[in-house]
Amino acid sequence: MTIAAVMPTVPARGYAPIPPSLSNRSPFAQVDICEAAGLELVPTAHRPRFEEDLWILEGLAHAPASMRRVYKRWNFAPILNPAWRLAAKELVLALLVPNHESVAELPHAFRTPIKPNSVYGTLMALTHWLNHLTGQGIKTLEDVGQEHCDAYLEIRRRRKDGTGEIEPSSLSNIVKPILYLARYRELFTSDAYTAGFFPWDGRPAGQVAGWLQRNAGNTTPPVPDNVFQPMLDSALYLVDTIGPYAAAELRQFLDFAASARAMPQHRSLTGTDRSQILAAIEEYARDDLPFPRLEGNKISLRVNKGWRPDDPLLAVNTQRFAQTVIGVRNFNTRDLAMLRPAWEAAVAAVGVGGDCGLRAELIPRHDEPSVEVPWTLPLEGSELRALSQVMLSACLLVTAAISGMRASELEELDSSSCLPPTETIGGGVRYRLGSRLIKGRKFGGTPEEWVVIEEPYRAVQLAIRFSGPNSNSALFGSEALDVGKAYTGFREWVNGPAGQRLGLPLIPAGPVNARMLRRTLALALAHRPMGLLAAKIHLKHVSVATTEGYAHLPGGSQGVFLDEVREAEEEHHVELTREAFRDFQKGVMPAGPGASGLIAAFTHIDAELREHEAGEAKVLDSDRRLETLLQREAKNLHVGVANYCWNRDPDKMLCWKLAGTTPKADSKPMVGMCDSARCPQATHHPCHREVWQSSHDSQKVFLGTIGRNKVAKAALQTDVDRSRRVLDEIDAAAITASAKDEE
Repeated sequence: MTIAAVMPTVPARGYAPIPPSLSNRSPFAQVDICEAAGLELVPTAHRPRFEEDLWILEGLAHAPASMRRVYKRWNFAPILNPAWRLAAKELVLALLVPNHESVAELPHAFRTPIKPNSVYGTLMALTHWLNHLTGQGIKTLEDVGQEHCDAYLEIRRRRKDGTGEIEPSSLSNIVKPILYLARYRELFTSDAYTAGFFPWDGRPAGQVAGWLQRNAGNTTPPVPDNVFQPMLDSALYLVDTIGPYAAAELRQFLDFAASARAMPQHRSLTGTDRSQILAAIEEYARDDLPFPRLEGNKISLRVNKGWRPDDPLLAVNTQRFAQTVIGVRNFNTRDLAMLRPAWEAAVAAVGVGGDCGLRAELIPRHDEPSVEVPWTLPLEGSELRALSQVMLSACLLVTAAISGMRASELEELDSSSCLPPTETIGGGVRYRLGSRLIKGRKFGGTPEEWVVIEEPYRAVQLAIRFSGPNSNSALFGSEALDVGKAYTGFREWVNGPAGQRLGLPLIPAGPVNARMLRRTLALALAHRPMGLLAAKIHLKHVSVATTEGYAHLPGGSQGVFLDEVREAEEEHHVELTREAFRDFQKGVMPAGPGASGLIAAFTHIDAELREHEAGEAKVLDSDRRLETLLQREAKNLHVGVANYCWNRDPDKMLCWKLAGTTPKADSKPMVGMCDSARCPQATHHPCHREVWQSSHDSQKVFLGTIGRNKVAKAALQTDVDRSRRVLDEIDAAAITASAKDEE
């Protein structure tokens, strides 16, 4: 029996069912949907056919984790007009099978298959459009005109909550099926637009929706630093410090719940049982441990069964206590009466509460590591499950923030994703995460590996402990992955009593999502070396891991991410060069051994600009010319912690000489070994003054603690003098500019 037979379609009022002869004329009559589309099913799965009104695709063998169950149930029955229901089936299948002979001959049909995920969205939007027409009294697509399309667009443009208009990208998806009905007009056997009618004159959906063109470059903003710093700091603390204890407690809780189901259901207590329970009651009172609390709905059930509302034991989960102490699921009421005196006295002393984490281990507070606190206060089972979700969110945020993985790739992580670490030349360790690359690949994606540093690897290992051993389940939940939603719950916990008890920093309000975290990491790598990633996550190691990932799979997603980093790095270097040039024009000269070379280069650029002095109408051309000139110089720029290195001549790189090696023509400076006070290509700018001042101050403090060690004191005095000299040079350049302004 087919699904259609089980769920018969009820024709809308005023419409007759599609005659079998008309349905049989469809080029897709009797077609096996998945066979035609080349979609593999598991052997036992139902195989939907074209005539059915409900196409069940739950047996897809290689569906990505992002394709939830709802996306695998394509229901055409809600389309009220039976003729349009048939047209909708033909359109949807045509999007899946562009090479079908009846589709390939259409002049405007797509030539590559649309992924099932996207086709489901098209069906939903198409259903809404067709039923809107039915609501307007239109019974044939031949009567549809541009005025109907415009009116519908204005309705769908507005948000349902009245807060404004939806995004053009979302509106574009609403427009697409309206246009598809024109693209595939010749295919439909039951009804179609009038020949020659193309809504909005055939303009692309993006233009119709107001999405005229994409902005040049990556416009995704990074996570604001005042949000990113405490977010990642707290997430790392939870993963490394709280996580192992919480995972062990959850496993113990789940194992006990499973064993409790196998305990004896009900029995009278023996003398030994009562002795054990009384001893346990005494122990709880002595150790000041609360008794397990009963869930709220069960308290009401007790009252309905005759318990007094003021009974001291009303809120005590006696069943849970008995399970823990003597391994019995429950015991008789008359036995409870014998235990009451001791139990009521103990409850009056210690009260009731959660029974998870009763004897929690001590851990260092985040803000004061010398102060130790229990990793948790006693938790109820529901509270422990909620904490597990917070821990999963912390794992997700750490992985997204440090690996650079897309949301679609994070969704594909499962309990087999932590691939065995491998040793590298020199004794290092390479950590890899196995996932699938979904974007830009065929349906189901392709296997992918990400080379990462240890922090995200540990986060995924911890997520596996919370998610369970099923390798076929997504680590971060069965619902669509929403990093923003996970962050919101995580932030509420950190800013709440539990997080503040551990000394975690408050996280201010601000947007966070997967794209923003990926962009933040890309910019951190490009703008090295400042920020939390540099200080706490070893930014250099992230860069090396990303590069290793690219070398491991050059065509993979990590290579795409590395390209994004390089693009951001080039943009950043141009911006830094522009700032240095603007300072030069104001009279703020660079300092350092390489200052003369940079001043000469900027003088040449300034001269070229003056030769092509732009009038008011040529300002844009002048700006473009300036950027072109600066790009040549920016290609030589390498950013250090306390200096810029303008590597015009590899033979002059002091860092290579100090390392005792000979550079090649394409060798880059070893910024970590830079002695910018002596390197002929290094310059110091006002933005570096704070670093040098901090170094100078700390060196002076340390100098006063050395005592009589003359050799160490002389060496450190040399460093102090060097820092002072660099500071004086930077200040002298600023004074020169100030004097020029006064003149």
